[in-house]
Amino acid sequence: MADTQYGLPLIVASFAGGAVRGLKRVRFEKGTDKDAYRERWLQELVSRYPHVLPIEQIEPALTPAIPICMELPLESGFLDNLYATPDGGLIVVETKLFRNPGARRQVVGQIIDYAKDMSALSYEELEEAIRKAEAPDGAGGHPKISLYEAIAAAEGREEINEERFIDAVSRNLERGRFLLLVIGDGIQLGTENIAAFVQQHAGMHFTLGLVELAIFELPNEMGGYLVQPRILARTKNIDRGIVTIENGKIIAKPPLYQATGPKGVTKRTTITEERFYEELAANFPTVVPRLKAFTVRLETIGVGIEFGKGSMILRWRPDEQRAWNLGSITTSGKVWTELLNGQADAVGLLNLSHAYLKRLASAVPGAHVKEHVKATSWYVAKGGTYVTIDELLAHEEGWLAAIQEFIASATDALKDQ
Repeated sequence: MADTQYGLPLIVASFAGGAVRGLKRVRFEKGTDKDAYRERWLQELVSRYPHVLPIEQIEPALTPAIPICMELPLESGFLDNLYATPDGGLIVVETKLFRNPGARRQVVGQIIDYAKDMSALSYEELEEAIRKAEAPDGAGGHPKISLYEAIAAAEGREEINEERFIDAVSRNLERGRFLLLVIGDGIQLGTENIAAFVQQHAGMHFTLGLVELAIFELPNEMGGYLVQPRILARTKNIDRGIVTIENGKIIAKPPLYQATGPKGVTKRTTITEERFYEELAANFPTVVPRLKAFTVRLETIGVGIEFGKGSMILRWRPDEQRAWNLGSITTSGKVWTELLNGQADAVGLLNLSHAYLKRLASAVPGAHVKEHVKATSWYVAKGGTYVTIDELLAHEEGWLAAIQEFIASATDALKDQ
């Protein structure tokens, strides 16, 4: 990787003036020299400090990541690092020192093989493999507690229901639904061939991310290192299709709840998106197809869809600097509408966000705007709580009209500023 892709980090003593010191980047090299940094060093680093992995930027649903083991024995080899989340998500990590372009493709194939191996395991077989692996602290020995116990003990999460956790892990194993992360030093760009290679395994539900960790030595008096992660590439999933025979022809269609774009093209998804729709469907079984169809309509008027941990955000960007929230839909079905107020108020347009809330409330029988002394806390309510997604979608045209009216008014107002 070219040195110019990373600017030199500087330690600035004071903005008012003073010494400025640059940091020296650590170069990972293979070899036996006692001072050489090897893949094992990188493997232990990400195991002991999982926060250096930019998982929240790739799959926010798969956080927090809790280290489970290293060197997990699988049919095709030993997986470097395995993590799990309190929700039963699984994160597979391979560390690699890249010295040639071929190594990049090789490790992608390797981590996908590990994912295929894991998808063939039951929960009990995964537990058995973990018992034979190395403990995640890098000190040697095997894990002393089970997968569930490791999750429950992390950050005082003893309240996690064991049965639901085991079911979630088993379901992710069966579907091959994992976050695969290749972590390396000096990963080179040019991911087109990798994308084509990954497409051969579209039947699995994994997300693949390539992450480079640039590591810099801090001054001697400070000690330690500065770790700078950078996401180089990430994939999205195409769910398993439904194959039918119609008029003598083989037709592949998106599965139930699979979204399509305006031209009927199947949209790629993320694990975070899949999880959101699954949890929403558990609370509102019939609402998911309607919501997906509505988001397609929103995209045609410039409203994007983003997924966080347990929520869907309707995002409108009036310019390159601003990202306004027209509504956040939770997996419980509640729709939060108050966040737009603060964003509009910051540019003197609070009156427009209030008008949007009132127009939205008027579209749903029995809904109203819940007003507070703090004007930026107003939101659309019904029955003493937030309005729900099924109630809004029952009056989809009114919701869409309210959004279009707000966008038009805000666009005109921002031009005059």
